[in-house]
Amino acid sequence: MNRPDRASHGQQPGPLQWLAGLPCLVAALVVAVVFIVSWPNLPDPMAVHFDEGGDVNRSASPVAMLLISELTLLTLGLGLSRGAVRGSLAMRSIYATSAAAAISLGYLFTLAVLVNAEAGTADEVRMPLWHLAVAAGLAVAAAGGVRVLMPRERSSDAGQSAASSSVGLRPGEKAVWVRSVGPQWLIAAGVLAAVVAVVAGVLGWAPGFWLWLVGLLVAMMAGARVSVHGGGLTIRLPLFRVPRIHIPLQRIDRAWAAEVRPLPDLGGWGYRVAKGRRGLALRSGQAVWLELDDGKQFVVAVDDAATAAGLLNDLLARDARQDS
Repeated sequence: MNRPDRASHGQQPGPLQWLAGLPCLVAALVVAVVFIVSWPNLPDPMAVHFDEGGDVNRSASPVAMLLISELTLLTLGLGLSRGAVRGSLAMRSIYATSAAAAISLGYLFTLAVLVNAEAGTADEVRMPLWHLAVAAGLAVAAAGGVRVLMPRERSSDAGQSAASSSVGLRPGEKAVWVRSVGPQWLIAAGVLAAVVAVVAGVLGWAPGFWLWLVGLLVAMMAGARVSVHGGGLTIRLPLFRVPRIHIPLQRIDRAWAAEVRPLPDLGGWGYRVAKGRRGLALRSGQAVWLELDDGKQFVVAVDDAATAAGLLNDLLARDARQDS
């Protein structure tokens, strides 16, 4: 019988995971209530887009604005909850992102309704863009508050020796090791930047409609998950199964943990291909190094690299015993 997974970083879904998107869902409810209360006073069409001076330059029906705001908050909330259940981000970071998005978007959507309710027609509405700075400040404060109040998650295998070349995997035992490749603050910053860009686009800053993609790509790259399992080493983006990088166990000759310096070792940050070596490094520090069967190397910068390398060596030793 297989023993429980001792090297796994994942958790069974619990209340904290399922409630990760609750702040966004609460914000959606608040915005909906404000819409309902203000509905008799809203002009049709209502102002939804503003220029640099805060004057309206685009309008839409209250129904369309209600649907946009509700779908944005609900989709974000459900997506964050799904990401928490799947273990795509650390809980502190996912709650910080949820709180920041809920506060900033809730403020902007509510403000848009209130300034319209005070005007007779959409042409009379003004919404200075300094409100974006207020929303950003609220987002930073909310995210910082969550990170201070929530305890830092402890790794279940923190006791592993950094120099260990084995995790003591026994015959017939299964184990999985999982970590994200980037710092949690970078993931949260990327998500928040994408949300702010979209909101800025809605409020009149045209580049916001495409700059959101930059923030999303940063968050997805930083949140990429490295896993070591019986099939080898796999790197994939959060919430997606493709694209991915997979190094089969059969292609690995040996594994070890050592420091990586992105610029001299790989020629830069991110996913890089250098002479005789390729890998993924978003920062300097601990990394898993692999020597492949073609004589080339693969490296990925990730925390707790010693455990990952030790598990790979145990799996390689098991395969060698089975083949002999």
